[in-house]
Amino acid sequence: MGIFFLSKPAKPVEAQSNKMIGETNIGTVYIDTDTIETVKKDGHFYLIVSAEEHYKESDFLTELRKGEDLKDTISSLTLYMFTNDGRYYCMPQRYLIDSQGKVCGDLGSSMQLQMIDDEIIFKIYTNALKTLEDKNRFRKMMEK
Repeated sequence: MGIFFLSKPAKPVEAQSNKMIGETNIGTVYIDTDTIETVKKDGHFYLIVSAEEHYKESDFLTELRKGEDLKDTISSLTLYMFTNDGRYYCMPQRYLIDSQGKVCGDLGSSMQLQMIDDEIIFKIYTNALKTLEDKNRFRKMMEK
């Protein structure tokens, strides 16, 4: 399943394609609605979406920025892949992003399917699914 790659650089939060999902104890999470798609792999469908967490917690940022390469880190960018039933997810790609929107750290990946047991991850899934449904509904309206 390691065939998914983020095809575009991180965008600033102000971009219209970003949708705020919620707050964590260290920042604010957004999804990029332009990255939402479905893929079929080994006969199973998956929902793909990228999410960016913009860090706000000063102690966390101070600790994170101790490394020379990470001194301008402001966020993380994660590509999520959800199972069709919305119960499990994995993270094919995870990066740290600097103030210029460039990748400054690779957090690796985790292709191990995990049960969704976090409110923010559940919100990422449900918002991505709703956005995909809305896009499909609009596309069908335009075809008529």
